Amino acid sequence: MLLGGEIVFYGPLRTAVRLHPAAGRTPGQQADDRLGLVISLAALAVNKAPDNRWPPLREAMVDLGKGINQSPPGPLPEDLVSLDQLGAHGDLLVVDWQGEGRARVEVQLVKARAAIVPHLAATPDEAGPFREIAALALALAMAEDGDAHERTRIALGLEGVVFWFRDSDRRAPPRNALAFALNHVDVRLEQKTADEHPEF
Repeated sequence: MLLGGEIVFYGPLRTAVRLHPAAGRTPGQQADDRLGLVISLAALAVNKAPDNRWPPLREAMVDLGKGINQSPPGPLPEDLVSLDQLGAHGDLLVVDWQGEGRARVEVQLVKARAAIVPHLAATPDEAGPFREIAALALALAMAEDGDAHERTRIALGLEGVVFWFRDSDRRAPPRNALAFALNHVDVRLEQKTADEHPEF
């Protein structure tokens, strides 16, 4: 495992995130791992979302990506993710870790033979949009801790996931979405170097 992440729920709107990095990773590798983990959980959430939750999740991911990309340096605004359409009325909050919550989602970024793959290690047994909200919370938490470059990469990673599932079967393996989104980030950053007005 390259990186694991726990997202716990203290309520329908309050979450916390804790990471479990592998030893021996360089700072550059750790940054890539964090981006990969964000994309992994987003891809897993979309892959497993019921049909009626995919449109609001897609909208929330687009809004979050835009909000991250357009936010000035410093703390992110607290209203970047509305959960109204996902059944939890209000804005998503990521708070400091306070121990085990009422529910937990755990995601892992795993090194396979020739690629990295996403793995959902734990998810609540009860029904509800836990995976979807956890994916948004993880992206929000990683962007909050990141510099401008890392925030741009996270926003573009979310864009890549949306683009992949817009044009592909949502039941395709999430590792395909991960590979596509990581490549999408690299391509869009190259474009951004030449054009400082990205769509996202």
